[in-house]
Amino acid sequence: MALLGGPRAGATSNAPRWNVPFKANVLLQSFPLLEAMSVVLLSIVSGMVYDLVSFGHFGEYGRNFGLGVVVAALFSTSASARGLHLNSEPRSLASQIKEVVLIWTAVFLCLSVVALALDVGNIFSREVLILFFVTGLGGIISVRLGTGRLFASLTRSDMLAKPQVVIVTQSDVRVSGGVIQALEVSGCDVCQTITLPTASSDGALLECMDKLIEYVGVRSVDEIVLAVSWADISLIEKIAAHLYVIPVPIKLLPDHVVSALLRRPIVNLGGTRAIELQRAPLTPPQLLTKRLFDLVLTTAAIPFLLPALAVVAALIALESRGPVLFCQRRAGFNCRTFKIYKFRTMTILEDGPVVTQARRGDPRVTRIGRILRRFSIDEIPQLWNVLKGEMSLIGPRPHALAHDSEYSQVISLYMARHKVKPGITGWAQINGWRGATPHVHMMIKRVEHDMWYVNNWSVWLDIKILLLTIPRIWTGRNAF
Repeated sequence: MALLGGPRAGATSNAPRWNVPFKANVLLQSFPLLEAMSVVLLSIVSGMVYDLVSFGHFGEYGRNFGLGVVVAALFSTSASARGLHLNSEPRSLASQIKEVVLIWTAVFLCLSVVALALDVGNIFSREVLILFFVTGLGGIISVRLGTGRLFASLTRSDMLAKPQVVIVTQSDVRVSGGVIQALEVSGCDVCQTITLPTASSDGALLECMDKLIEYVGVRSVDEIVLAVSWADISLIEKIAAHLYVIPVPIKLLPDHVVSALLRRPIVNLGGTRAIELQRAPLTPPQLLTKRLFDLVLTTAAIPFLLPALAVVAALIALESRGPVLFCQRRAGFNCRTFKIYKFRTMTILEDGPVVTQARRGDPRVTRIGRILRRFSIDEIPQLWNVLKGEMSLIGPRPHALAHDSEYSQVISLYMARHKVKPGITGWAQINGWRGATPHVHMMIKRVEHDMWYVNNWSVWLDIKILLLTIPRIWTGRNAF
């Protein structure tokens, strides 16, 4: 057995120490409760401060307590679903704050909609809600920053001995620096690296294991990590059998062949487990959530838009002869063809094997059509496609079939856009890739953004795209 060097600096196995993993787990598990308690407390304080300033005395805090509990529960559930709870490798500060602000705002917007629907909005004054929104948001950010820094400080502190880890490897297997760094970041100390004998005899391996067992007992090792080739199953089983007598967890690192596969999800398949090489873009619950999102917003928007749509239809009919609506075949989810509805903005109706994209100053575009296209008003009739289930509010923009045929020949991932329903607006559109694509590289960028959306979908992303669409329409210059 080869012991590469002495104990690493900072290893303090002989010194009195606290059980860092236990303390860290307590801190991590209690963090959501601490955060929820701070939200409830700030809700009560906001109500009491408002009553003191407005009426000169403290009022009843029961309602504010109830409000705080509801908001804390909704925020904590949403934050947990987004993976925002404290961990040993916290996200960057900017990313944390951005996610917290988004979830906190969404919680208050949802509660406002529910309060209006149930006609209970007069229970809380507007001033109390605004004060709670501001102080609660500041409180959550402060708690996260403070707890994160405390956890990092305790992890680095010399007062707390870190869990001692021994890495067992082979001479022909290289342990990457990233593995050691990851262990150290998580609060562990790689106190020793042991290289197995090159000889294949059971006697040499037994001698090595006996020395390792003795070393573990003397140095109070907390964990053993095996970094050996997965192809040598016999060796792995022998090591596990030899080390069965020690009360120390043993973990097997993936080798360079397996590590790439293990980055993919592991799922149940009948009575066995399988590595998922490709998943459906959206799971059934996600599909249901997205469909409900589309239906609720679309049915709520149509009654308010009908008068304006009637005016637009009248202007189109008065300016030029022809139908008010333009129907064109497009490819939807899984390349299924459907008819898309748009306000007619041109003097021609193209839907054949060749469809010429509009260009700046295009004489085919009517005067009303220029305004409609500039502000994407011509796309509003696609709300009917959304109601029919052919489109979604958010998704990759569908193109004419002629353009699908053209670009699928030159862009390898082009047809992968059809893994989800097409949308009225999308990630590509709010990032500047809206309108005509006279050059192939412009369509490539649009496809790249579409695929990012497909691979990173969430309700929060749809809300973000929806909120950014209107300002992008007003400031964009690519539609004509």
